[in-house]
Amino acid sequence: MEKFVAALTFVMALCSVPAFATTQDFNAYGAGTGLGYGNAEWIGSPSLAFPGFTLNSTGSSLQLDAPGYFGATNYELLGGDNATLTIDFNATQSAFAIDLRDFSGYGGTDTITVYGADDTTVLGTYYIALNGSIVTFTDTGESAPIGAVNLGVVSGEDWSGILQSVTYNGAASTPEPGTLTLLGVGIVGLAGLVRRKLNL
Repeated sequence: MEKFVAALTFVMALCSVPAFATTQDFNAYGAGTGLGYGNAEWIGSPSLAFPGFTLNSTGSSLQLDAPGYFGATNYELLGGDNATLTIDFNATQSAFAIDLRDFSGYGGTDTITVYGADDTTVLGTYYIALNGSIVTFTDTGESAPIGAVNLGVVSGEDWSGILQSVTYNGAASTPEPGTLTLLGVGIVGLAGLVRRKLNL
């Protein structure tokens, strides 16, 4: 019976493994644009899609900074001209992390608003002090699944927090019905073996 319980525990543990976290930065995208060291440019669109999420600015365009631009060490994206920046996840999240900063020589407080699956219900509002150094903001869970995150305009400035990367969970895979059937047959088979050994 102990072997059956151990096998069943192992199978249940396999079924509950969470999706691996994915970190998306903007270095490959930035390098692909050809934007040179120390420069910045408007990308010509208020929206930009990446695997797992879309960035949306309330302004007419997102701004892309290259390394060396006001202390940037990576390619980075922000909403400028008094525009906020929203991370709209493709699938709801239970947790996420973002790396962000302000321009070197500047500093203020950014308001981070976390929304539910409908992208309108506010789950939480947080305030983070920014300067030229990269800081990580981590949200390990809200009262409901997370659908989007908004970076407000930094206090005393006219741009959003400058986004370096987004860490999120990929969509968890759903087992196929055939896999579940096979799992069930295996558990019944194990139970039968244990019962047979106990009756010997």
